[in-house]
Amino acid sequence: MLAVAGSSRYCEPMVRVLWIVGIFMVLALAGSVLWVGLELPPLKLVAAHGFPPSGGPTGRVKEIEGIRFVEIGTGYFRMGSWFNCTKGDSLGRICKAFHLPWGKQSKEDGDEVPVRWVEIRQPYWIADCELTNAQYERFDPEHERSEFSKGNDDPVAEVRWADAQAYCKWLAARSGLSIRLPSEAEWENACRAGSRTEYAFGDDPARLDEYAWFDANADGRAHAVKMKRANAWGLYDLHGNVWEWCEDTYHKDYKGAPEDARAWTEGGVVLTAGVSPLRVMRGGGWAWLAVDCRSAGRDWYIPVDGGGIIGFRPAFSSP
Repeated sequence: MLAVAGSSRYCEPMVRVLWIVGIFMVLALAGSVLWVGLELPPLKLVAAHGFPPSGGPTGRVKEIEGIRFVEIGTGYFRMGSWFNCTKGDSLGRICKAFHLPWGKQSKEDGDEVPVRWVEIRQPYWIADCELTNAQYERFDPEHERSEFSKGNDDPVAEVRWADAQAYCKWLAARSGLSIRLPSEAEWENACRAGSRTEYAFGDDPARLDEYAWFDANADGRAHAVKMKRANAWGLYDLHGNVWEWCEDTYHKDYKGAPEDARAWTEGGVVLTAGVSPLRVMRGGGWAWLAVDCRSAGRDWYIPVDGGGIIGFRPAFSSP
């Protein structure tokens, strides 16, 4: 009898401990399921930068050779889009994350997926508008202006990716800063300006006329920079006017892309053997539809070619 009573005294606390552990495990599992279903950021990003997603302008600006640069701080953002893909439902997203077959699961068959959280680990500076003809011609006075972009304050066009690189090197030598093209992630972060919608201002393409020059209002040409409204971070013309070169090579999707905002220059699509990979261009342009000017919209071009549709805006990392 004494032995049985003693065993009972030891078992009861153990049972309580097991119950407590079990409850915590159920709560943790439920929390994980809810976190995935709501598409919330990974806990490591929340621990590093807080919640909700942080980042945005630090309030610091620099003017270099007539170009106004805005500093964007560290944080994280949601990159990509389900455009032309099947997103699935909450149950499908949860089950897919845990490798279970239930629910309506996503079908990722576009070049803007997988939609993912990207960390901005280092502040960077980006020009507040597209580089203009007048600014570019300080570097190359012999530049032949595009017939679609002739004014001094029109965005420079007819520039190859190599031309944009050469300009960045020239400006770096004059400024002592590591001027470069923005990475694709930096560009989208700047364009989104903290939004998770199709455009920086929301999902309604009817409002694009307020922010961008595109096929419905551009009259077949580019227009002077800063004529349309800035986004919430004070940046202009990220939607429309001219496409903008980025540093990255073009990949058919984001599988294998860096988790942070570094340019993805390893590999990339090559049209012809022995030729340089295609390079990413962003933002849409004066001859393109509203849908092409979305924050996540992306396209590619041959780096050794240019045209009246492509310009760029320089960027650099904080020292």
